Amino acid sequence: MRSLSLYVLILVASCIFPPIALSRVTVDDAVVVKGQQIMLRAETKGKFFRKGGELVEFFVGGTSLGMTLSGGDGVAFKPFVPVKAGLYEIEVNSGGDKDSGVLLSLREGSSIVFVDVESSLLEGRLSRKPKPGCQKAIKEINQRFPVVVLQTGFVGVKAVKTWLRENDFLELPVFPWNKGGIFNEITYKGFKVKSVIASPEVIESAREHRSVSFSFRQTDNAEWVKDWEEISKKLK
Repeated sequence: MRSLSLYVLILVASCIFPPIALSRVTVDDAVVVKGQQIMLRAETKGKFFRKGGELVEFFVGGTSLGMTLSGGDGVAFKPFVPVKAGLYEIEVNSGGDKDSGVLLSLREGSSIVFVDVESSLLEGRLSRKPKPGCQKAIKEINQRFPVVVLQTGFVGVKAVKTWLRENDFLELPVFPWNKGGIFNEITYKGFKVKSVIASPEVIESAREHRSVSFSFRQTDNAEWVKDWEEISKKLK
């Protein structure tokens, strides 16, 4: 019975976020401290698995940072220092294939708002439509606090980013939730968890960070809200 339920969830997720074409090279989004050197990270792949020894060229804001070879694990790195706070477009190119992402540069100690797509942005579990007013609210919140989107379900980060783009959301970094590992990673870098807008399970995983949490479902560890306009007002 459990395996059947899992199959149904995967089927539903694949309908909401249709699979996208696989790329030979992919780049990760990043959130970093302004002025500190970071290592941009890309993966090179064969037909099914990572493939090492591939030339990868990194770009930030359209400017090439040069080329580097991916290692035996199929991962390539390039150092970069963000000199200003804000959003940078990053791109990688390998063998004629390319991928893009974003790098969010923030001052140390900045407070971040985290939003779970599946429980907070989708109108319903079986719907591809965004909740009414969420794009406008996300834009308003992002003017006060940087927003990071969480991927929590069975579909990958790239499919989530495609859905956000198709539905006119701001360009925002997207990270796997990793059972709460993202919150530990962010605080380790010197940032704060301002708020989590998500399912009860995701909110519970951030409880030790003492964030202000909101949920569209009633839960003990968050404030229950009825719409995105209410969240935007509360995060002023």
